[in-house]
Amino acid sequence: MPAWAGICYVAAWAAGLACWPANLALNATNAQVAAAYRAHPAGAVSQYLLTEGVAGLLFAVVLAIAVISSRDRGPALRWPAAAAAAAATAVSVTQAVIGMFLITAATHHDIARAGGLSDLVNRLDGVKMLALAVVAAYLSARRTCDRHQPNWLRATAALAAAALAASGLDYVLLANPLAWTVYVSGPLLLAWIAATGIWLTRSRARPSERPQQAD
Repeated sequence: MPAWAGICYVAAWAAGLACWPANLALNATNAQVAAAYRAHPAGAVSQYLLTEGVAGLLFAVVLAIAVISSRDRGPALRWPAAAAAAAATAVSVTQAVIGMFLITAATHHDIARAGGLSDLVNRLDGVKMLALAVVAAYLSARRTCDRHQPNWLRATAALAAAALAASGLDYVLLANPLAWTVYVSGPLLLAWIAATGIWLTRSRARPSERPQQAD
């Protein structure tokens, strides 16, 4: 299940970007935002549902299993990571809902409201990235999940945590000059979630396979 969730997470993101590849600047004017969403409402709806709704639920599956499986750490260190994962999921689903209101405002020529909702979605994106950075930092620690977790996966999580923290802060502040950091954190996030899901599935399958081989 974690492997499929991780793979489908990447697929949902790819499909969402393909539906409506418009990339508005963080400092886009209200008129620019309204015009973009009014021109491609169907694609925008599909993108929000896929990249925020479906993707949010899929990464929740991977992160929930990863955090719950943390055997080498006590609850005092595990619960902040669990809370951050839950917060990221809630924010992602909330973004999908707000996106529907944004598109409705744009198509009804409510320019000011569309611009305000776009800023809110972007700031929430930053909050989500910061929450995911907390989980990635937790899972990149030496003694977490499983002592046999490969070093390359820990390194990927550490890189994702650093990149997500940087881009998350940029989005919270709507700092458009540094918005390019999302092009680093985005691919790292996709790679980390997919790799973690696949590793969790493989690591859980190995113990059940050994007795069969011995028989």
